[in-house]
Amino acid sequence: MLRVFFLLLIGSGLPLRADQEEPRILILGDSIAYNCGWTVYVESWIRAQPGLARVTIVNAALPGETASGLSEPGHAGGGFARPDVHERLERALALVKPTLVLLCYGMNDGLYLPSDPERTRAFREGQLRLHAAGVKAGAKVVHVTPPLFGPDMKVPPVYDGVLETYAQWLVSQRPAGWLVVDVRPSLREAVAAAKRADPKFVYAKDNLQPGSEGHLFIAQAVWAQLAPMMRWKSDAAIGDPAKWRLLQQSAIILRDAWVTKIGHKRPGVAAGMALPLAFARSAALLKEYFKP
Repeated sequence: MLRVFFLLLIGSGLPLRADQEEPRILILGDSIAYNCGWTVYVESWIRAQPGLARVTIVNAALPGETASGLSEPGHAGGGFARPDVHERLERALALVKPTLVLLCYGMNDGLYLPSDPERTRAFREGQLRLHAAGVKAGAKVVHVTPPLFGPDMKVPPVYDGVLETYAQWLVSQRPAGWLVVDVRPSLREAVAAAKRADPKFVYAKDNLQPGSEGHLFIAQAVWAQLAPMMRWKSDAAIGDPAKWRLLQQSAIILRDAWVTKIGHKRPGVAAGMALPLAFARSAALLKEYFKP
């Protein structure tokens, strides 16, 4: 039976992985993922799945990062160009050895400017490169569409329309076998419902970075589509808020350690501790998190 299984794997062209029995999840994205908000809600639901309580989850997102490799002139006051995920992608995949990669890019790729064919092309090519690299590394690749920009404005901003075209292109790749989570429709509905319940509700004070409720809305939109893709139980609960904070502390410690270990060119990002120490700190926090 094992021999048959081995032959089926060889015949499928899928690489055999030393870590195949232990899921390893890598999250790459910009500041909205780096924040450890929506990503930690999703982590809490993953860890609630049978057998996945202590699965390896690495958030290696980086503020300001793009998939397109573009950067506007004078970014950060001329201090540095926007980081490009492709500069560190190969190292991240080699170090983490993920079986699942979650990618959430687009917010920075249009440089907050009106639609432009060259920027659109660069975004698409960047996504194609990300997808190909993840598949080559033997991982499932899930693309998450960029969240909303400026949903609190009375008139929808032009830039959110740019993000919508990016999202529509990602969704159009589904017939080619891509796994794509489109958060935007349900995110719009969640924001509209919150505003009906409380006219003073604000999703993002700066039109970009969601507040805590906004991060929860993103997480719910991601989970509703990701769970069925991975055949996970979608009805997992977040749990006690105090417990959730333990999980967030663990995620931040591991994020900083992994981002430092992988390496990057973005100034101003806090250096993390050595990975062995980060693993120990995380393990202690997870032990407390799972304590009845």
